[in-house]
Amino acid sequence: MKPRPVTDSAVFAARGTPREAWIDVAKGIAITLVVLYHAVMYLDAVGLAGAMAPLNPLLDTFRMPLFFFMSGILAAKAIRLPYWELFRKRMSLLLYLYAVWVAAQTLFLLALPPIGPDGPNARWTDLVTLFIRPSSNLWFIYALPIFLTVAWLTRRWHPLIVMSITGALAVLFGSQILHTATPWDKMGRYLVFFLAAIWLGPRVRRLIPRLRLWHVAVLCGVYGSVVLIMVKQSLTRVPFVLLVVSILAVLVGISVAVVLSRTPLFDFVRVLGSHTLPIYLVHTLPMTAFAAILLAGGVTLPEGVATALPLLLCGAAILLALAVYRRFAAVPGVFTVPVTSWVALPSRAVRAEQTETSA
Repeated sequence: MKPRPVTDSAVFAARGTPREAWIDVAKGIAITLVVLYHAVMYLDAVGLAGAMAPLNPLLDTFRMPLFFFMSGILAAKAIRLPYWELFRKRMSLLLYLYAVWVAAQTLFLLALPPIGPDGPNARWTDLVTLFIRPSSNLWFIYALPIFLTVAWLTRRWHPLIVMSITGALAVLFGSQILHTATPWDKMGRYLVFFLAAIWLGPRVRRLIPRLRLWHVAVLCGVYGSVVLIMVKQSLTRVPFVLLVVSILAVLVGISVAVVLSRTPLFDFVRVLGSHTLPIYLVHTLPMTAFAAILLAGGVTLPEGVATALPLLLCGAAILLALAVYRRFAAVPGVFTVPVTSWVALPSRAVRAEQTETSA
């Protein structure tokens, strides 16, 4: 049996359920912002991010909350499976890809000269501690199996209990009352959005047809105003502030995605959203190489050019990631598990699932 390509629908979409275009558009928005964030981060490390550098933190409340909320919506039916089946169908691929690509990225970064003043880009110990101290670039892939496990364990709990506990966790990590200086902090902040989507997803889907352009305008205006106040008044560590602003960001992201999905002109965003995993896995590799080349060459640029450079690097990294995926998608072990039986279900389980789907 040929390995299944690692599109997002292969990981999260429910069998027999059509995928609404706005979901992929929302994921396309989120992955684009993630790639842009890394483009600014690496270029700023070599002093070539221009005016984009101070703007990068402004969207901190937008990128990952939206990403995890949409992933939670797509995972809602999966948590009804027996855990061993959930692991094989949804989690094993993610854990495999995380381990393989962290190893590849670590070796790649070790081969590059240091980027910025903080010393080596990676350490050999990163190959050993990848499950203890998650990768700063690929932690999202590791977080998904953990979040799925938490969702499965709490699937019979009352939603208010789940939201209260994970909301409190988000507040504690967001205000840095709990702080590890590792991606565990981010996982603590964003778990609530993944779990909330599992319970709220059906309600969100029912409300989508009622969304109008004026709703989007109001939400964007409120979100933008609140973010500016939060940054200007240095309120990011005040308890509940980041959580509330992130909730607004999810509402904005969904509303914008719905409006864009109604216009064929933005269909390319939907395409990006259906390939977020390969984009996420590949995009930092060309960025780090480019930043190292710029630093080694002592390149300096006018402020206007440096400000545009992160946008250009973002677009180029996405296109290159899609090209790499297209070239190697069918190669076992690159974007798929090398042994199909790791994720395949026994024939008896497949027949049971088919019977349930057709019922």
